[in-house]
Amino acid sequence: MPSTAKSVFVLFLTISLMALPALAERTNLKPGWNLFSVQQDIEMGRQLSQDAERSFTIVSDSYPNAYIQALGSQLAVHAPDTRFPYQFKIIDDPKIDAFALPGGTIYVTSGLIQAAPTEPQLAGVLAHEIAHVVMRHATQQVSKAYSDDNPNYNRSRVNVQDVLNQLGIDFGYGSDSLIFKYSPAFEREADTIATQILYDSNFDPRQMTTAFTGFFTNHTNTANQAARVRRELQNLGGLGRNLRGDSPDLHTAQNRLGGAFGASASGSRPTDLPSTRMVSYQGRDFSMRYPSNWRVSERNDVVTIAPSNALNSDEMVYGMRIATFEPQNSFFGRNSFTAPGSSSTADRTTLRQATDELLDYLRQSNPNMRVGRTDSRGQLDREQSMTMEIANQTSAGGRETDKLVTVLRPDGLLYYFIGVAPEREFNRYESVFDDMIASVRFND
Repeated sequence: MPSTAKSVFVLFLTISLMALPALAERTNLKPGWNLFSVQQDIEMGRQLSQDAERSFTIVSDSYPNAYIQALGSQLAVHAPDTRFPYQFKIIDDPKIDAFALPGGTIYVTSGLIQAAPTEPQLAGVLAHEIAHVVMRHATQQVSKAYSDDNPNYNRSRVNVQDVLNQLGIDFGYGSDSLIFKYSPAFEREADTIATQILYDSNFDPRQMTTAFTGFFTNHTNTANQAARVRRELQNLGGLGRNLRGDSPDLHTAQNRLGGAFGASASGSRPTDLPSTRMVSYQGRDFSMRYPSNWRVSERNDVVTIAPSNALNSDEMVYGMRIATFEPQNSFFGRNSFTAPGSSSTADRTTLRQATDELLDYLRQSNPNMRVGRTDSRGQLDREQSMTMEIANQTSAGGRETDKLVTVLRPDGLLYYFIGVAPEREFNRYESVFDDMIASVRFND
């Protein structure tokens, strides 16, 4: 082999070997002892599914059904080991719930889909249920119960229907069935496998923890789930790039399912006034809490949190928008926050100067905005913040009041949070904006 080619080959091999540990170090979990074969898992799931679907109504709308099947399939293709014939179905029920039957049939309620703030959080719930199927937790529990009752059983003669009959296992929706009594150890295994599935599907696995501490709180949540997810994520090599964010397809499915998230007849007044129950948003740079019945949209590094019908074209009528601004260390002086010519403003950008630049930038598209009350004495996640009220005019001719909060981060980027509501209703929304801002934590 020529020396040059040999050197290239050695370099390539070295790089390849360096890339292997992230994959090799993932936690390798295998299902525990099980009386049943994989095919019997599938058989048991089919029998229970037939029984289950006599107990509730499956949503008939093709759009949300196609959406949940597509999302579930994108996750299931990354499930380790045995490939079960996964199916994802929606139960017409406002209750927030999800469960998996042996063999790969996974049910979610319409209430769960409607309550999901973002697609990554919904994916976290689905991945966790897929993990229970992968680890064969349901049939492990049935196996233990049957072997305890029949210590002299003959494995070659075990029949799925006979076992279900003897143990009295059937499906009554909402029942405390043996197949759903997962132990804390099983839940921990599901967390680990789900983290791997989400990672391989290019979702942020931390969104699963956000879902389980936010809108999906009725599901059993084991202690230290967040730490467990972070540990497995570290084993996998850390977060990848170009993570999947929220999807408009989810919100279309939510609107098709109806309920509390539909638009009002006028198209401008939100039907979903801010809920008193807050849920968590976990972004790449920061986290915050927001009303559980509002929606998160991420586009071009701008995060919008608002009622689902509170957007009038590209203009936000109600809600909060979070974005960043890069100061250019220039001074316009319109807002009288700093005195021009001082050494501090000439040498470095201050929070006041950066905020001044931001306001000049915002005026380019909002020439009628006027700065009202200003308070620069606040703190946001232990960093100095600046708060002000802004009066503005909407494109429809109405008046709105905006609450602007700015924070200058150590990297020189100015983070700004704008809470928006019509002028006559701002007092109703201001406390919600304050709670959202107070909950912000930067991911340092």
